[in-house]
Amino acid sequence: MKKVISIILILSVALAILSGCTSKVEEVIEPLEVDVKEVENISIKVAAPSGAPTLSMIRMFKENPSLGEHVEISYESVQSPDLMASRIISGEIDIAVVPTNLAATLYNRGIDYKLAASSVWGVLYVVGNEEINDWEELKGKEIYTLGRGLTPDIVLRYILSSNGIDPDNDVTLTYMADATELASTFVAGKSAISVIPEPVLSNVMMKKEDTVILLDIQEEWSKLNKGDLSYPQASLIIKNEIIEKNPEFVEMFLQEYGNSINWLSTNAEKAGEYNEELQTGLSKAAVVNGLQRSNIQYRSTNGAREAIEQYLKVLLEYSPESIGGKLPDEGFYFEN
Repeated sequence: MKKVISIILILSVALAILSGCTSKVEEVIEPLEVDVKEVENISIKVAAPSGAPTLSMIRMFKENPSLGEHVEISYESVQSPDLMASRIISGEIDIAVVPTNLAATLYNRGIDYKLAASSVWGVLYVVGNEEINDWEELKGKEIYTLGRGLTPDIVLRYILSSNGIDPDNDVTLTYMADATELASTFVAGKSAISVIPEPVLSNVMMKKEDTVILLDIQEEWSKLNKGDLSYPQASLIIKNEIIEKNPEFVEMFLQEYGNSINWLSTNAEKAGEYNEELQTGLSKAAVVNGLQRSNIQYRSTNGAREAIEQYLKVLLEYSPESIGGKLPDEGFYFEN
């Protein structure tokens, strides 16, 4: 597939020194001629889906920190997942936060990106109007959730099955097109139990005060996989050419991304303001209230790889096509 190749940064300076000439009478020093190769500007396009992925780099979106005198970066919050995927495939986007399974699918299809870090560690919560005490109480219930075959559906089925609930026979799964429809259906009282992601859930809880969080899907995943991390729902990918030609820039970008995520923990109010200014559809209050439940944490591939592989293995078992039919090989991971 033909891909758009971004302008690359050339950081090389060549010096040509002409030696001086001497004579018996006097020494003549020739002028120093320096052949300096101009450093070219590079333009980088960064994108993230709305919601927690955009929130993970909200400070970068709004403050656009300098990452080099010759580097120009533009940021975009993309509403449509299909639009995001098509622009990555075309090579139009250089760096993106995407669902981790999409990153694996793109790689398995030969798209030239590497996974450099994971940053959103699950945002799914089972909510209802009344408390439940154990898994058995879910039997016979109707659960509203996101589209069949999508990763939230796969994760829910995995959690249910691992706790003795047959998702096809013990419960009724009713699928909504997106989180907004899911939320409005629950707020209107048309559904009693729903799986709703943050930060949309915070909007729901402000509108429907009797909402009860029945299950934290992330906690349940961690119990089953005996680790300190949940599942890496979203990860950062970088175009191979950027990695190869501009390693110093990549290192600076990853450091800034990590710093921006750390900034969230003490700047929730400011993050909410920034989010409102971007007009993502979420209020400042929703961001502030839901930030902790958004599980945004920076982990390089070195620290996240085991969790990434475990997550992809589960997706492969339940829906091979969700990751492109196979586990990605070593070339998928950016070593940093």
